[in-house]
Amino acid sequence: MKYSQPFQWEPGKVIQLSTELEKPSPFYLGYDTHKSFVKTLEEYAFDRLFFFTEPHLLSLYGQELYEELNEKFPCQLEFVPNGEKCKSFGILEEVCENLIAKNASKKSILLAFGGGTVGNIVGLAAGLIYRGIRFVEIPTSMTGQTDSTLSNKQAVNGATGKNHFGLYHSPIFIWADTKYLQTEPPSSRRSGIIEGIKNGFISDATFLDYLEEALNPQVKFSDEALYQLVHKIILSKLEILKKDPSEKGYGIVLEYGHTFGHAIEWLEKGKLSHGESVSFGMKIAAELGKELGLLSQEDVDRHYYLIEDKLGFNNPFPEDLTTQKIMNAMIADNKKTGRELRFILLERIGQCYNPEGDFLVTVDQQVVRKVLDNFIARQRQKTSVNLSDRVA
Repeated sequence: MKYSQPFQWEPGKVIQLSTELEKPSPFYLGYDTHKSFVKTLEEYAFDRLFFFTEPHLLSLYGQELYEELNEKFPCQLEFVPNGEKCKSFGILEEVCENLIAKNASKKSILLAFGGGTVGNIVGLAAGLIYRGIRFVEIPTSMTGQTDSTLSNKQAVNGATGKNHFGLYHSPIFIWADTKYLQTEPPSSRRSGIIEGIKNGFISDATFLDYLEEALNPQVKFSDEALYQLVHKIILSKLEILKKDPSEKGYGIVLEYGHTFGHAIEWLEKGKLSHGESVSFGMKIAAELGKELGLLSQEDVDRHYYLIEDKLGFNNPFPEDLTTQKIMNAMIADNKKTGRELRFILLERIGQCYNPEGDFLVTVDQQVVRKVLDNFIARQRQKTSVNLSDRVA
């Protein structure tokens, strides 16, 4: 089994992977590699650097890198808000106008040091200013290192849903240092790993076998084991991107569980992470697949086992969410291709269903309502039983 073999791990060593784009956007991976980052950046000609991050990330890991850069190059430190509130038109406008006021040019390079929200706002600003300037992604979260930076999708949220406004704009390179993951909270770490579980369900059942052995519900790993996990999750996504690097066709399968998940995340307004929302979305998508006769109960149970028992994403379903609220939010989802609700669904573990030729399956809204009603009812019952056990 290809995922069972360990990859060589050596602190300070950097390996290069390909994101499969026609115009190369190298992905560099290592542990404790900030000195190599500075050397790599020296290979590019630029007039100024703009180092974007969140305040808490600067104090954790960014200060050392920023100071090394600032000793060698003209480097401006810039802060953006924490979390999803960063992804708004107001912040985007502020970032763009600030860059113009500080004399950013076509020769400048923006550095996005942080999680997916930092990468999104900086990547989108880079794509818009002067019709496109260069940027580098330095992801500091599990999600950023294993998922979001590989997609080249930059976006902000709209008034009715996530990621409604954006574009494809790839960085000149991506620099992932797994040392930055040491202090990541468990919930955030799970959010990245859930996307790896998704990759197995949609593309490679053998990867799920590896994850069953590698994961633990506390998501605690040694530095080497965490590096190995990050590397293998990246490879699992790159196998998919080889078929469709720009995610304009087959790559849509990477959105498995996300139509439900985005609706849940949007409705919860920051109370649930993207990853936890997608974890619910994948379980609902599996239930929908079973309702349509595509998946067995065993297949559905494997979703619950990996997500809840092995990964530890087993918090109660939000009490304020109803079937109608989720239905309304999905109708405004950013992947809409018409008036009907359409979903990525599995034909079997490791293979997506494709009856309409674009890997999106049109499902009658009454069927979706039935699945949601049943899922929410079971979640409520499960929560009630758990509370009763605690009282007893």
